[in-house]
Amino acid sequence: MTTNRILIIIALMLIGISAGAQQKAYNLTGRISGWRGTDTLVLWQGDSPDRKADTTVVQNGVFKFTGSGKLPVKAVLARISNASRSGRDTRTFYMDSGMTRVSGTDSLRTAVLKGAKLTADYEALASVIDPMMKRLVQLRMSAMKTPKAEQQDPEFKALEKEYVELLTAISEAKIKFIMAHPNSLVSLHTLSQMLSAQIDYPKYWPVYQALSAAMKLRSEGRELGKRLEIAKYTALGTQLPDFSSLDTLRQPLSLSDVVKKGKVTLVDFWASWCAPCRAENPNVVKAYHAFHDKGFNILSVSLDKDAVSWKKAIIKDGMPWYHVSGLRYWDEPVAKMYGINGVPDSFLLDAEGRVVARGLRGEALYNKILSMLQ
Repeated sequence: MTTNRILIIIALMLIGISAGAQQKAYNLTGRISGWRGTDTLVLWQGDSPDRKADTTVVQNGVFKFTGSGKLPVKAVLARISNASRSGRDTRTFYMDSGMTRVSGTDSLRTAVLKGAKLTADYEALASVIDPMMKRLVQLRMSAMKTPKAEQQDPEFKALEKEYVELLTAISEAKIKFIMAHPNSLVSLHTLSQMLSAQIDYPKYWPVYQALSAAMKLRSEGRELGKRLEIAKYTALGTQLPDFSSLDTLRQPLSLSDVVKKGKVTLVDFWASWCAPCRAENPNVVKAYHAFHDKGFNILSVSLDKDAVSWKKAIIKDGMPWYHVSGLRYWDEPVAKMYGINGVPDSFLLDAEGRVVARGLRGEALYNKILSMLQ
């Protein structure tokens, strides 16, 4: 895939044309019979940090919200005047136009919701996932309480095995739901949440393809498709697309220039302001000094925006290899080209520039380079 085509994909991602959700009126009413006196409820709409919020006063368990917004939308209803040891009383659901009714005896968590079909879809998925998630939390707590000396015991290994199997089962249950509900917004949101920074393209592309055309045409669906298409060209075994940027002397340097000079190349994404990056740098320095003479090179791409801070960090951390940056922070073109949305991150390439591994750190990175140069 050419650099120009990837940049076109990025441009399309940034257009942000909205589709699917429209301004509609909603009406949410409820009664929790066991509540007495005055309470306060908040209704959050959407998942973004600046999501819309509305509050209302509850009198003896009776409440109502009315308004308009881009619907349908994932929403959370919370009783903010009441918190117990088990946490704040909340309820997640999908709100659409028309009437949504909430009825219960003592809490939002156990109440019955009647309204958008999407809520029924969401709760059908939750009924399968929630028990497994609860067990995951129990296993995690047990692991945290287990002394290090006992972590090689058969009992602890059995807990680890169950934990891994549960993670797999949760993933499979979500995929099964998506495949069975291709035209549900819940499926689109679920798939989006399953995609980490390092997208497993062979696993998730067929799941995305199973979504209906209507879901793919939504703004979230188009963004998901673009992320997956980028992942296709950064997946293991593919030749990482070439790029060119400016080095510390503001001279052009391309990935292909570096790859052809050695046998193994690390394309390392970092920034001087990134604490985890700076903590990992000694490990990268160690690997460089151990393997450079055997054909190992590094091309670091910084997400800095200040040239002085960038160059000072290179010197302070002792990083004597190739460095480039557009000095554009999170708008760094190379980071966007490869779908980088968190640092540190990296691609380890073979002599032909094919991706062998991604995101390796510390001992794992050292050992992988060692195996490639033997």
